[in-house]
Amino acid sequence: MPIIGRYLPSDRLGKHSSKVLVLAMILIAVLVLGATAGLLGQIGNSKEPLPSETPVRTPARIAYTMHSPISIIGNGGFTNASGVVWGSGTESDPYIIEGLDINASTANGIEIQNTDAHFIVRGCHVHDGGGDYYGIRLGDCANGTLENNNCTNNVVGIGLYLSSNNTLSKNNCSNNADDGMCLVNSNDNTLSNNNCSNNRDGMYLVYSNDNTISSNNCSSNYLDGMYLVYSNDNTLSNNTCNSNYLRGIAAYSTSNNTLNNNTCSSNSVFGIYLGPSSNTLSGNLICSNGNYGVYATAESVNCRINNNTFVGNNGAGSVYNPSHVQAFDGGTNNWWNSTDGYGNYWSDWTTPDVAPPDGIVDVPYDIAGSAGAKDYYPLTTAPTEPIPEFGVMPIVVMVFLAAVLLTREARRRKAQ
Repeated sequence: MPIIGRYLPSDRLGKHSSKVLVLAMILIAVLVLGATAGLLGQIGNSKEPLPSETPVRTPARIAYTMHSPISIIGNGGFTNASGVVWGSGTESDPYIIEGLDINASTANGIEIQNTDAHFIVRGCHVHDGGGDYYGIRLGDCANGTLENNNCTNNVVGIGLYLSSNNTLSKNNCSNNADDGMCLVNSNDNTLSNNNCSNNRDGMYLVYSNDNTISSNNCSSNYLDGMYLVYSNDNTLSNNTCNSNYLRGIAAYSTSNNTLNNNTCSSNSVFGIYLGPSSNTLSGNLICSNGNYGVYATAESVNCRINNNTFVGNNGAGSVYNPSHVQAFDGGTNNWWNSTDGYGNYWSDWTTPDVAPPDGIVDVPYDIAGSAGAKDYYPLTTAPTEPIPEFGVMPIVVMVFLAAVLLTREARRRKAQ
């Protein structure tokens, strides 16, 4: 009977043997680099200090200009009357809409449709659309850039429909009735460094593929920080999805999405929820969620979950308690290890590590759920923790330590 979620190398002892040799080589390199850096630092300190750099100038914020809602249809709609302040629509000279204060209580604040001209909307305050109107809405648009806009108290802060190759950066989309940002049938867009907090959902993607979503704050939303449905091949990285009423990140009917280096902490229910899906989770920090850190439903298949840090989820303490397991798997063939035999860090499962000591707990971590899944190679230390500084050490000491490691390994192998 196949073991669900397990990766077993053909030669476990061989894996550990090679691992020790590799670790020894890495130790030599790290120590040499540490010594070199220390010596360079001493040399640098003996020199006169360099003159301070010229401070970077921060441009003064453009005062808002009151403007009525804007509707642009087709490239020909980019006119001065529609709010364009300059530009010709080329990549090197895009149309610019900037510094406007728009009350969206009677219509979508800024709506642009059926265009492929290059344009930028920046530094605008679009507000009070209530439960009916968007702050900014793009329909069938490409080559647009939305940056540094403040879109609050609308039904949706910023929405993209049938739109591709657009960039949304450094926008504040908070306190909207539905979503901070919403993508529908929109592919190949880049969303970075946006704030999408205190909405129903922070970011909502449906039928939207190949988008890059990074370094956004999607916290304190009424439902989910990020919600993906029927959306594939997206990359979600370095996002913060904390303190949401339901889940940090939720994925339904999705595949080939990569979730890495995200922080999903202190959500009322789950850190990351995997409905019908097949996705990869790696390097995420998943802490202090009310229920499971990761919850994989019965429809989740072939998910890869490794090198994540689980701390204090589902009421877990420092000692494993079967009533407070930090993850749940009810799916099929979800793997809680990487292909090279590394699992996740679990704050309630960090020992023993004696056979041999290699940074991997000798006993698997049992995952809750009907799948009977296990993390066969749980990590003894969190992968997100920084490598300690060794300081300057004599080269003789470095070589000695490496020699000890290699000698011990040779003896162990001879004894086998």
